[in-house]
Amino acid sequence: MGEKQSDDIYEHADYLNCDVNAGENTVHARHMPGRFRNIKWLTFLAIYGPFFLLPYFQWGERQAVLFQIPQQKFYFFGLVMWPQDLWILALILLFCFVLLFAMTAISGRIFCGFVCPQSVWTDILTWIEFKVEGKAGERVKLDAAPWGPAKIRKKVTKHALWLAFCAATGISFIAYFSGASDAWTGFFTLNYNVAEWVTLIIIVVLFYVNTGFVREQVCNWICPYARIQGVMTDDNTIITTYDELRGETRGRLKRGKVVEGNGDCIDCNICVSVCPTGVDIRKGQQIGCINCGLCIDACDSVMDRIKLPKGLIRFMSHNEATKGKSDKHYLLRARPLFYLFVTAGSLIAIITGLIMTSPVAMNVHHERSPLFTIMSDRTIQNVFHLDFMNKTEQTADFTLSVSGLEGISSNAEETVFHLKSGELKKFTLRVRIPRKLVTQEQQPIRLELKSTTNPEASAKYESVFIGPRQ
Repeated sequence: MGEKQSDDIYEHADYLNCDVNAGENTVHARHMPGRFRNIKWLTFLAIYGPFFLLPYFQWGERQAVLFQIPQQKFYFFGLVMWPQDLWILALILLFCFVLLFAMTAISGRIFCGFVCPQSVWTDILTWIEFKVEGKAGERVKLDAAPWGPAKIRKKVTKHALWLAFCAATGISFIAYFSGASDAWTGFFTLNYNVAEWVTLIIIVVLFYVNTGFVREQVCNWICPYARIQGVMTDDNTIITTYDELRGETRGRLKRGKVVEGNGDCIDCNICVSVCPTGVDIRKGQQIGCINCGLCIDACDSVMDRIKLPKGLIRFMSHNEATKGKSDKHYLLRARPLFYLFVTAGSLIAIITGLIMTSPVAMNVHHERSPLFTIMSDRTIQNVFHLDFMNKTEQTADFTLSVSGLEGISSNAEETVFHLKSGELKKFTLRVRIPRKLVTQEQQPIRLELKSTTNPEASAKYESVFIGPRQ
């Protein structure tokens, strides 16, 4: 357990004075089991497991999730998305940003502790370091030891595993654009193109340096979210907090002695030794705290050993910490409810957009100058400029019809449009109606583009036919 025997019943031997620093010290956090540690691993599997696995799923004869940049197509299982569907991507980004704000308003920097790639990859690389170099105290001694065969072997092994995991991350990312088979084959045969090599190098260097060496300094000094999250929280936000009312005055738990006036905190420092950013949560909220809850696991394990109630460090609001009173309705506040409302609206819009995405895209623009023309045969003509695109995977023939008014006709009546997959076609549509049948200044008409072979591949557009003022 990393304890040292003395007159103090419990004192952590791995403890170092690793307060938030400017990079002059390396924080060697202790790895220990607990519910929040398990939640971190489960979160990694739930969020980043699919990142590594999805490129290997097939959908018919193609990769299930694939970005084809040259062809300007994005495959997501049965869906095919084109540049015209980028508004859905905008909604997804809005959903993610507002969800982040909602998470912060409810529970502070919980995103940093459980979801952020910087924290997650740091966790994995430090776990590799723990497996190769040993416990926190052993790692500190190894860093201070002179170079020798044992130290070289451990350091080389650690960095090789770090690079291997970062490379696997980069190759998995490239697999979404080049295909899983081509991504791995191209890497081992050194057959990447320039864009793929640049992408791989950037990802490997970024994760290797940031999560292997810089680590908590990114959270402390570089990440802007650490600076702005303070304005998104209030006194009812649930964050990792030391219960000062219960814990103070701190004091060592002596063998055979009961110290009158001491609180439940026995000053064992285990909460500091497990913190991945090296902060002492007992000093209050700090910019280095990423709300990961690992100090809660550590403190609860000590409370179990000394037969005291758990929760000396726990998730609670500032109001609960200072007033000793829990607010069970912390979700029913204006800010979280607003964020959750916008998040739910964005999610509904995304789902609706995906369901209603048409296999044919059609944009229609009415000619503005002139709005209409009186022809020599006593008909009124409106001109429309159309852009339409075949978003299916097969070449198809389309017909364009205009309806809605008596006597309506167009120059598209005998035209068949032959479009390849992804082909965009422009067409100038001329719609005519006999002058005597134009009874209003504006009358509704319908334009419909329909595939001759696939009834589902169609697009409709409601427009107006403009005539002289009556």
